[in-house]
Order: sequence, then C-alpha cells, then structure tokens
Amino acid sequence: MELEASLRAAAAVAAGAAISQIAGRRLSIPVPVMLLTLGIFAGPEGAGVIDPGAIQTVVEVVVVLSVALIVFEGGTALNWRLLRVMGPVVRNLVVLGLVVTPVAGMLASHFILDFPWRVAALFGALVSVTGPSVITPLLRAVKVNDRIRVGLMGEGIIIDPFGALLTLFLLQLALSESINPAGPTSWVIERVVTGIVVGAAGALAVAGIPRVVHRLSSREMSLLVVGGAVVGFAVAESLAHEAGLTAMVVMGIALGNLHLPHREAMDDFQEHVTAFLVAAVYVLLAAEIDLGELRDLGVRGLVLTAVLAFVARPLIVTIATLRSDLAIRERIFLALVGPRGVVAASLAGVVAVEAGGKLGVSEAEFVAAVFVVIAATISVQSAYAGPLARVLKVYPLTTVIAGADDAGRRLAGKLVAAGETVLLIEADEGAALRAREEGFEVILGDPGSAEVLRRARVGEANAFVVALGSDDRSLLAAHLARAKFGCRRVVARVDDPANFGVFEEAGVLVVNPNEALASELAGVLAGAPTLDALAVPEDNLEATRVTVANPDAQTTLDRCEALSGVLVMLVRRAGRGFLPTAKTQIQIGDQLTLFGPSASVASARQKLSLGGHPSSE
Repeated sequence: MELEASLRAAAAVAAGAAISQIAGRRLSIPVPVMLLTLGIFAGPEGAGVIDPGAIQTVVEVVVVLSVALIVFEGGTALNWRLLRVMGPVVRNLVVLGLVVTPVAGMLASHFILDFPWRVAALFGALVSVTGPSVITPLLRAVKVNDRIRVGLMGEGIIIDPFGALLTLFLLQLALSESINPAGPTSWVIERVVTGIVVGAAGALAVAGIPRVVHRLSSREMSLLVVGGAVVGFAVAESLAHEAGLTAMVVMGIALGNLHLPHREAMDDFQEHVTAFLVAAVYVLLAAEIDLGELRDLGVRGLVLTAVLAFVARPLIVTIATLRSDLAIRERIFLALVGPRGVVAASLAGVVAVEAGGKLGVSEAEFVAAVFVVIAATISVQSAYAGPLARVLKVYPLTTVIAGADDAGRRLAGKLVAAGETVLLIEADEGAALRAREEGFEVILGDPGSAEVLRRARVGEANAFVVALGSDDRSLLAAHLARAKFGCRRVVARVDDPANFGVFEEAGVLVVNPNEALASELAGVLAGAPTLDALAVPEDNLEATRVTVANPDAQTTLDRCEALSGVLVMLVRRAGRGFLPTAKTQIQIGDQLTLFGPSASVASARQKLSLGGHPSSE
C-alpha cells in the first residue's frame, strides 16, 4: 500500500515539475505558485492522488534531502568576489532578518491570528527565511544587476540554516517547563560548528578528486559534485542533527568558487536536478494543506503577510544598507522583494506536530498560516518584481564579448579594470577554461546560437562586442543580437574591408584590426597631441576610460560629485567622440576619458560604473 501511494506521489511530483516549467514560462506564472496549486489539487482535498498520511516517512526523507540540495545548488551560484563586495549588506540582512522578522511575525500573528505568545514566536522564526528555492526562479525571470542578485541570493542561502536553527531553538524553549536558554544555545553552536567543519572538508575532498583522477568527463564531474553534497549532508546530520543545512551552505559556496573542470555542464545538471527537487518539496508539502483552514484565515492571512512584506522587510533593508554605497533604487528593490521559501514550508509541519497541540493551536491552522505567507509573497512579489526592476532601472549593464581568445580576454581585462561588468561567450572549451582561470565569467557555447545569446542576456547588455576570427560567424552573431534580441550597441571585428557594408547595413559598428593598428602607429610616429596630453607627468596621475552604468550619474558634468578632482577630456557616445563642456549631460553608456590623481580617478570610476552616489541632486 505504501509503495503504491509513493509511486502515485512520485508521478504527481514529476507531472508538477514538467507542467510548472512549461506552462509557468509561457503564462508568466511563478513556478512555486503553480507547484503549490498543483500540490493542493493532488492532495486529499483535491483529486486524492497524494495521501500524505500513507507516505509520511517517505515525504520527510524526500523533503529534507531536497531542501539540502536546493540550498547547496544556490551556494554554488554565488560569486565570492561579488559576495565579498556585498558582504556587509548580506551580513546585515541576515542578522536583522533573524531579529526584526521574528519579532514582527510574532507580534502580527499574536494580534491578528490570536496565536499564543510561544506559538507566535515560533511562527515569526519560521517566516524569517527566504531561500534559493524562490529567489533563484525569480532572478531567472527578472534580470537585475549583480549587486542586487548577490544580495538576494546571499541573504537567502545564508539565512536558511540559521532561520531553521532559530526555529528549533525556540521550539526547545517553548516545550520546556522552565526557560533556560543555556542548553539550546550550546545545541545551536554545536550544529553551526559541525556544519562549517563538515562543509569545508567536503568541498576540499570533492575539489581534490579531479587532481588525482585526471580527465573526468562532464557527467562524472556532475555526479561527483551532487554525490559529494549528499554525502556531506548525511555526515553532518549523523554527527549533529540539523547541522546539514549549514554544511550545504559552506560546501556550496566553496565549490562554486573553486576551479573545477566542466563547470558549465555541472551547472546545467544541478539546475535540472534542482527544478525537480523544488517540485517535490512544494507539491508534497502543499498536499498536506487544509483548505478549510486557509479559508478561515481569509483576510487576516493577507494582512499578516502585508505586515511582514511591507513593514518588516523595508525596515530591515533600510537599516542594513545605511552605510552601504547601494543606490536608492537598489535599496527600494531589495526592500520590496523578499519572498519566503521552502525551509519555512518544510519546518512548518515539524513544528506544528511538536508544538501545535501542546501550545493551544491546531496543527492545520499553524501550517496554513505559514503557507499563506509563502504563497502570497511569492505570487505578489513575482508579479511586480519585473516591472519594478524596469521602473527603478536596476537591470544589469553588462558588456558581452563573443570570443575569449587573447584579444577577447585583453579587452575584457581592460573593461573590468575600468569598472565594467563583463561576460564572455566562447565555443572552445580550452579558451573558456583559460578565461575562467583569469577570473572572467564565461558561457560555453556558440556565439551564433540564439539560445546562447539568450542565456547571455544580450538584449539587456550595455554593448555586444563580436571579437571572432571569422567574418561570417561574426555577422551571424551580430545580426542575431541586433534583430532578435534588440541589442542597441553591437561592435564587430571585421577583417575583410569588403564586408564593411554588410555589417553597417545591419546597424553594427565595424572595427578593422589593420586600420586600428595603422592609426595607432601613425599617431605614435607623428607625436600625436593626444599622446602628449595623456602622458603622465607625475607618478600619482593617470588617465583612464570608464563607461557610465550608474543611472544616478545622469546629470551635467559640473553637477556630478563623482568627477570631483578629475578632468573629463573626452566623451564618446554612440561611436562618436566630442570635447565636453561643463553643461554636457552625462548619459548611460557614455564613455568618459578621465584624467587626474590616481585616487580621484579610482573613486570616479567606482561611482560611475558600480552605482555610488555621484549626483548632488
């Protein structure tokens, strides 16, 4: 009987995973919302395909392991360099999220839902977590700049284990007859330390195997990473129950930033596995929801969600970003986006069983309240996140370069040094590997493929530079970027002057290596005035070019605080250069040639390209 019930549940999960991915993208419905709906429909109150009571043990194992691997996969997607830049903000979001949200959730659930104080405290701790299960699908659908992406992902991944531990800490206090936090505190510390040690050891073990066993295939490497994560989670849980999520966070971030072969194939494999795991968690847990309790919550549940989403969340972000260099637009987006995730869903049933009947609230009512918050935050915030990103102009301004050979990598290095975000596309695995070793983000694939250009988000790029060795391949890639994805700035290297007209008719700016070299040599031999002007008379002076990517910089030169102490010698716009005046209006995408003391130039480059506060307005 249990086997038959488990097979029916597996079929419902598989169908839910496929339907949500196919229909969700075409109907613009958030995948988690579809999964929750399908789970409720498949549960006892719907079609009755899933019988949670008959497969309780199976559900517990599947949900626990799925949550662990979802957190692990999210950790591998975090870029350590960006995480280091956003570290203070992420730290503040996590710490305040574990303080402000539990307090707000406790007060709101007590006064709105009449939960006893101990149960209300447990509810507040549960809804403090966000999680990669909801943040990852949201960020795939809504394109935002790297700082917002790392801030949301970093917060969601790191807060998951600590939110779970906080919930279990409060559960122990709630069930104890006398309040003595010393025991639960040592219990939490033991889990955190165990998780960190096991996660670090697991990452080193997995990363060390390719050094011993050479020429691992992409399939072998993918299985090694996922298998290592499962082993690491099992070891951490066996050493200290509830240490597994911490281990997954540490192991995921470490492996995501270590050099491993076949990175692209591994990421694809993990993405596919995670899609199925997310479906398993949401469908199986939603099948347990009591629709009667959801109806009874009604407006009260929505009011409770509004307090958490539009009072507690903005307060957290406001305090967390006080001394950061995040622009106001970025802070507003972070304040209005923070959906709840699977850790809250997976723990709700455990907490309800342990505490519900003993503390004066039914299990069904407690679980229903948690799911209302999850479903409402996901559906509402996923609906407005895209338009909000466009209104606030927090989408990424990346320069995409097709070609990661020596020339492509040199160009990427110069752009990165100027403060720009760069993404390389390369079909040759060896060239892609060399670029990754130099620290560049690379998509392995053919630049002439529409699917590859879609993954590179060429349509939203600041510019698309085609630096391939073949004019035919360059024309195909440039034409796709312009015609299919609407990229406004496409620059292509064209070797044969006879092909210039074809590229220019397609709206592509042409660069010929031979012409560029001749112009450079002529300038050097003639002692061009520009070279004299840019010659550095003192060691602490320098000249550089920076592309404006910060929306707040759109003001006149004389009113831009970021330019204090530097001289703007040239403005290049839409492929044409001109000498600016004090009243020249700066625009997104302008290339400014800056000259001045090194410290002032570095400060201006940072503020203009990475979103500081250059405007005095």
